[in-house]
Amino acid sequence: MLLMLHAEQNVESYTERLQRIDSTIDNLDSIWLKRFENFKSYHNVLKEIQELEKLGIESPLAPYQTHRLETLHKQQALLEQYRNKPFGELLDRPVLENPPTLTNPFGIFEALSFIKHIGLLKSNLQKHKYELDKIISIMSKKIEILNEMQNIESNKKYKSMLDEVSEEMLELQSARNILDTTIEVFDKDADYIETNLETQIKGQILKLVYIVIAIVFSIVIAFAFKLLARKYILHHERAYTTNKVINVINITVIFFILLFAYIDNATYAVAFVGFASAGLAIAMKDMFMSTLGWLVIVVGGSIHVGDRIRVKKDNDVFIGDVLDISMLRITIYEDITLTAYTDNHRAGRIIFIPNNYIFTNLISNYTYGDLTNIWDSVEVRITFSSNISKAREIALEIATEHSKVYTEQTKTQMRKMRDRFALAHSALNVTPRVFSIVKDNGIDISVWFQNYAFLTLRLKSIISQEIVERFLKESDIQIAYPITRIVYDENNGLSMQHSSDNG
Repeated sequence: MLLMLHAEQNVESYTERLQRIDSTIDNLDSIWLKRFENFKSYHNVLKEIQELEKLGIESPLAPYQTHRLETLHKQQALLEQYRNKPFGELLDRPVLENPPTLTNPFGIFEALSFIKHIGLLKSNLQKHKYELDKIISIMSKKIEILNEMQNIESNKKYKSMLDEVSEEMLELQSARNILDTTIEVFDKDADYIETNLETQIKGQILKLVYIVIAIVFSIVIAFAFKLLARKYILHHERAYTTNKVINVINITVIFFILLFAYIDNATYAVAFVGFASAGLAIAMKDMFMSTLGWLVIVVGGSIHVGDRIRVKKDNDVFIGDVLDISMLRITIYEDITLTAYTDNHRAGRIIFIPNNYIFTNLISNYTYGDLTNIWDSVEVRITFSSNISKAREIALEIATEHSKVYTEQTKTQMRKMRDRFALAHSALNVTPRVFSIVKDNGIDISVWFQNYAFLTLRLKSIISQEIVERFLKESDIQIAYPITRIVYDENNGLSMQHSSDNG
């Protein structure tokens, strides 16, 4: 009696432990158990279908059988993937896409991302392995309890439970063996890919270091040349142009360093440069022509920073000082000039002139080379009855006096230009000149003199004012200007001794 009571107590104790294990398994929410349950459900459905089909259509439960078979076939279709593989893709080796091939530094980020992806796949496999080991450990304890319960009390119920759990345990252990092999194979492939990518990353970093060193070296050399140019080239405009040329050469060298560093095939690089140049020449014709114009300007030296130039485009004329000459355009500051006064009626604008204008439009340089002065003129119209010779002398005297400094400067500048140009003897005569030109309503006294190109209106205004004041003081010189007279009889008409209709 005591033995039976003790046995019953042991069975109850094992039953409680078994319930706790089952509760633990239910709380695991493991994908392994879920998939195995689906596997068992599929075979249970298949077994039930086979049993119903054996009964045949002559069974008194035929209508029920037909409906039940339709339901079971639908369930079978849904669970078909668990027919032979209870754990599905959990045991499959993760598929790795083709790893990237690093050809430039930007590929390093892609390679690091791929290595991180491999690490996640490894982590998932280890996570599945840990969950499977945990389930196997719990199942082992469950089998031990069922064996002890079977030994204490031989019971078909315990035997059936033991067989079911043992079958499930066998499947889990088989899955564990397959998973070990999968992890081993995947780790070897992943390690090879990671090693290869790490080698490529190191190679790209090393190449990048070499490129940076080469670029820095190029910049240092360019900076050294700039210092030499600043030290030995005293002319400001020439020093500025030299700096521009050094910058362009430096940028070109850096471009080719990058080009040949990341294009392994030199023939391909040359072809690429050729096709790219042809395509750019067609698609960006104006920009290409502006760059070519920049070369012509820089090499030919026709325009320098600081020069005063005149640009004519269609009917528009602009005169200003060159602020900058870039690869695409000339930047000028529009000053107050006679053109601004007579035509534009405004000044002070920043004007951008494409370099390709040098091929298609007229660009005049008022201060080419050492020449900073230009011929300027003042015209005053006098009547036909005025003392023309005296007016010429007065105009020439005033112009000579006020332009004396500029005349001497121009003589010196012209002598320097004889080394570069074949100047006629008449071109060297820069002393002021005066001309008298017959017009419809009087005589134009036109005096020409040397004027500073950057301040033409200043001297022109001074000379104009003084000539007019001197002419007004002379009784035999009358300034002609448009007037209207009313004639009442012939005695009030104009004679040859008096001024003209407009004078």
